Amino acid sequence: MSSKKPIEKFRPENLAGMPSKDAKNRQQAGNSQTQPPMSIQDGLSLAIQHKSAGRIGQAERIYRQILEVEPNHPVALHLLGVIAHMAGQSDIAIQMIRTAISHAPEYLSAHRNLGNVFLDLSRFDEAIESYGKALAFNPKHAVTHANLALALHNSGRIDEAQDSYNCSLNLDPEIANTHCNLGNMYLEKREYDAAVASYQKALAIQPDFAQVHCNLGSALKNQGLVDEAIAHYNQAIVLKPDYADAHNNLGTALQKLGHVIEAANKYRKAISLNPNFADAHCNLGNALWSLRKLEEAAASYRMALDIHPSMTEAAGSLGSVLLAMGKTNEGLALERDGFGVINFDVRKGVVYNFGKST
Repeated sequence: MSSKKPIEKFRPENLAGMPSKDAKNRQQAGNSQTQPPMSIQDGLSLAIQHKSAGRIGQAERIYRQILEVEPNHPVALHLLGVIAHMAGQSDIAIQMIRTAISHAPEYLSAHRNLGNVFLDLSRFDEAIESYGKALAFNPKHAVTHANLALALHNSGRIDEAQDSYNCSLNLDPEIANTHCNLGNMYLEKREYDAAVASYQKALAIQPDFAQVHCNLGSALKNQGLVDEAIAHYNQAIVLKPDYADAHNNLGTALQKLGHVIEAANKYRKAISLNPNFADAHCNLGNALWSLRKLEEAAASYRMALDIHPSMTEAAGSLGSVLLAMGKTNEGLALERDGFGVINFDVRKGVVYNFGKST
């Protein structure tokens, strides 16, 4: 299942009502003619046009020029912070957006985008706080409720997240991402019927949503509808050929139907797209073990463990393969660490303990 992402990423702001002052006439370097005066409001509007067209550098220059004239201008500070975050300079982004808020405490878009920065950084508590402040100024903003839900979801506050997803959809039922993320939550809770319903609503809004096709496939596979799952995995790949998760998940469905060689090829494709995909390496190991290619299976499990050392399934399976290869000591140790230790207690019966025995 794909990782969850915020719905809205720094949508251009409506600047109406923000303070503006006329900028001083400025002379362009190397040009003897003085440019006609432009108000800060006009400059902001022009910068947003540049950003919307992908001309980020030109937008950034205008914001900096505005700050030369008015150093504490909230909108310029905020939107320059947005650009900093897009460039991977998140610490600078946080500082600039917070400065904007200090000069305009009720600037709800700045609170919302600060929440988006924190969400991207997995600083969920701070994201929740920022979204809460934005909603205090506009409690009917559907996207903010959806992003708050995502932060709550990632924090493990599932009931609150579900309430926020539903609040968002009550305000705007046409946001495909919200239906997708709600479906992801249901999928994690193993409420597969509800997950399928949410994904289907997302696809009714956005039929070419590759992530939804992939996650719907996972829900259907867990319902035992493997052929339908395969159809959605394939559709996800048609829409996004480099989608490693979809190739890996298609492999698991094919293997469930006994098509082990095809499954192995799908795992290899996923790995070629994402060499650090530990699950795909482990799944390839499972397929190779089924094909009795023990050396290759062991190599795949070791690769999974190199990427994710605490991956118990890979450790246990590697141990079992090594035992089958006659490498008893290493095999027993890995199998024990991965699958646990079975002890018999005359008072308790069989006791299954994960990890090393003491």
